[in-house]
Amino acid sequence: MITKYYNKKLYTFEKVTGMTGIFSEKELDTLLEYSESGIKTPFINRLYDLGILIPESDFTTLKNISDQNISLESLHIDITDSCPLSCPQCYKGKPEKTFMDFQNFKSIVDEAVKLNIFQIALGGGEALVHPEIGKFISSVAETQLAVSITTSGFSLNEEKLQDFILRGVNHIQISLNSIDEKVNSLSRDGFRDAVKAIALLKKTGLSFGINTVIRKDNLNTLSKTIGFAKENGADNINLLRYKPSGFETFGKISPDKNDLQKVSEIIRSIRGIKIKLDSAFSNLLLYVNSGNISYERVGCAAGIKFISITPEGVFKPCSHQSYAERADSIEAYIQESKYIQKFKTSVFHNESICTTCIYRLLCKSCRVITEKENVTIGETDCIGYRKE
Repeated sequence: MITKYYNKKLYTFEKVTGMTGIFSEKELDTLLEYSESGIKTPFINRLYDLGILIPESDFTTLKNISDQNISLESLHIDITDSCPLSCPQCYKGKPEKTFMDFQNFKSIVDEAVKLNIFQIALGGGEALVHPEIGKFISSVAETQLAVSITTSGFSLNEEKLQDFILRGVNHIQISLNSIDEKVNSLSRDGFRDAVKAIALLKKTGLSFGINTVIRKDNLNTLSKTIGFAKENGADNINLLRYKPSGFETFGKISPDKNDLQKVSEIIRSIRGIKIKLDSAFSNLLLYVNSGNISYERVGCAAGIKFISITPEGVFKPCSHQSYAERADSIEAYIQESKYIQKFKTSVFHNESICTTCIYRLLCKSCRVITEKENVTIGETDCIGYRKE
């Protein structure tokens, strides 16, 4: 169990289950008491039921916690820009053949361990085309950090998948925008690769999920896509927000308020599979849950709970952001970047509709969608908006 004490709260991460826990100071005292007595209470039993605690959980880290000023929980590392696919929605432009050097990657992992970061997500480009991806997985798996891969499924076969499992990969996320091949092709390439990869994963017992970007053109197949994920044993389906792409017109593709109401109805009707919402969908998350979300669980997490690192080692708040910076270390980037500080301390402008919304202190819009105007301004067509 990894622990991080930040802003008077304890954050824990259990690598085996992938579950994060957030505890108040009073709840921390309860955990410490349990670690000494071994006596389970309904609260402790609930933590085991959720997978926040497991029988093998190590409580020794609870006894020596100290304040930390780095709130990062995960690193999204693009280990290559190279990609064999040609997805219409791709936001990265012409694919390059840049591959992250293993020693550079290893230095990132070493610092992540020191900063008590929870997990590292390997992506691209297409992560699976990196010739040393196996070494990358092993170097993370040897630490207390979890390691996951986001992939189109390209080139994944049984032999490669078994190698990843033996090396210690914790989770694989497959990109699929629709189970209808024709609809999927409107935004993504590699439909058959994705379906084949899911079939392989279903046989292994390895934790896996599906990434689906919510668009106007795949709304009518969303229920079937979620059903497909459920039927094939996916642990989750992650609904991602559509971000601006250099190849498409944002206003024609991005769902409007009425579209998101349909998405919310689908989410509320589904049982038997975990539906996760991209942190960029802060307004939708609040709408679906009628505002009953804790401050730590909502709002654009870019630059706060996660950052992105390019194959060249350049830092970004998230991979979709255009604003990139070089820094000597992860810590230096978080502490010294004026852009990151603006993310953390921003208050919505008076001219934004957000100033009259009851959720304004929770929400914080997707920074990519609003950055062309100002990273602190809100959205004008927001499903979550509720006037005071």
